[in-house]
Amino acid sequence: MTIHFEEDREKTRFESDHVLQLNGQTIPYHTICEDNFFYNQEGKAVATLYSYSYFRSDVSQPQQRPVLFAYNGGPGSASLWLHLGLIGPRRLKLPDEIHLPTVPPFELEDNPNCLLDFCDLVVVDMVGTGLGRLFDEEAKDQFYDSDADIRQLALFVDGWLTRYHRRNSPIYLAGESYGTGRSCLLAAELLGGGAENQETLGISVSGILLLGCYFYQETPFSQTALALPSMAATYAYHFPAGKPDLKTVVQQAYRFVENEYLPAYYEGDALSSERKNALLEKMAGMTGLSKEFLDARWMDLTAMDYAKKLMEAQQKVVGYYDSRYLWKALPSVPDTNVIADDPAMGQYTPAYTSAFGLLRDELNIQMQRSSRGLSHGVNRQWNRKFKLSPARALAGAMRRNPSLRVFFASGLFDLCTTAGNARYLATHSHLDPARVLIREYPSGHMAYLGEESARLLGEDLRQFILDGQNHS
Repeated sequence: MTIHFEEDREKTRFESDHVLQLNGQTIPYHTICEDNFFYNQEGKAVATLYSYSYFRSDVSQPQQRPVLFAYNGGPGSASLWLHLGLIGPRRLKLPDEIHLPTVPPFELEDNPNCLLDFCDLVVVDMVGTGLGRLFDEEAKDQFYDSDADIRQLALFVDGWLTRYHRRNSPIYLAGESYGTGRSCLLAAELLGGGAENQETLGISVSGILLLGCYFYQETPFSQTALALPSMAATYAYHFPAGKPDLKTVVQQAYRFVENEYLPAYYEGDALSSERKNALLEKMAGMTGLSKEFLDARWMDLTAMDYAKKLMEAQQKVVGYYDSRYLWKALPSVPDTNVIADDPAMGQYTPAYTSAFGLLRDELNIQMQRSSRGLSHGVNRQWNRKFKLSPARALAGAMRRNPSLRVFFASGLFDLCTTAGNARYLATHSHLDPARVLIREYPSGHMAYLGEESARLLGEDLRQFILDGQNHS
């Protein structure tokens, strides 16, 4: 039986006013949190995408202020991670991001890296995530699908710009993880109508932040090569004795991959025993794994395998999403959930989901609808086939729009969407190098996790958008 759920539409739009202390300024802002309904041919709402809009309220002429649209990925993830970690005016307070509490109470604080002084913000919960909902299961193919997802998001952006009289504002997109491929497809859809040649919306995007890059498909390249710099960073973090600083460790790993690993990988099993032995010695010194283990795995060592193997002697597992995190290995206890049973995600998820509860109170969201932080049901039902790959969509969008710039940002301790993978996609997707920025940070999948990394990423994002306005 199909269960139809529909809120009273007059009670799902909530407004509030606040003040942000940012870089010595007092910035007043107005928030509008609301449903954005999609209807079937009979006029019945079948789904809603939920948005959280932040407007600086002391600006007399906001029509040309930049607008940043932000969303997470999954698919099936709410956007509370970006919302409370990087984008929103309020963030989760984490005095120590590695040794954080897993039970309440938690706190919010003003976000010193927020862009609201010069850029309005829109955070989006996609259908089926966060406060977004699918009301009619028979309509799921219109939302839980790589291409349909983009079409609905494009219609939302178009509607939002029209509703708030912002068609003349520079537009920026910020997507994380699966949201990075979403951003590439969205930029193409907004400008040119996408793979189905729908009506052309003609909305150009000034810039895209790709955070934790993932383009929905396996990279036609050695995954070990792309992951080695992050493995080296992880080993140096947990066993720092005798090792140089993080930047040097990573640079050495990239040079090793370029000059030694890839030529050896090309030869494969034909590699001489002498050269293979030298290669394995260097890989062992770089990753912390034994030569004996690497002997059979050096061409196909995965980051997931590495996370379980590095500290096996210590009976520890490092985080796949952030390898700075550890917890005890329990071989007899199965990992039933790729998120909840990860040392990183399993520990910081309670803090972020609880903090969102605090935020919705501050934003005056007065409804009982629960927030779905990570919806595995959406993820399982998702159709991952697409008619145009994110890489090709991005290349096409940049060709059509010579002002479009792209910022690839990665955490060096991210074993899920590695910094090496981001570098590869940035340099092998037929993009104009003059309009591509690549940066790496001392954090994990959520590269804003940690005060230093959040500050560096926030500064780079701010400069990225300001540079775009200066050159427009």
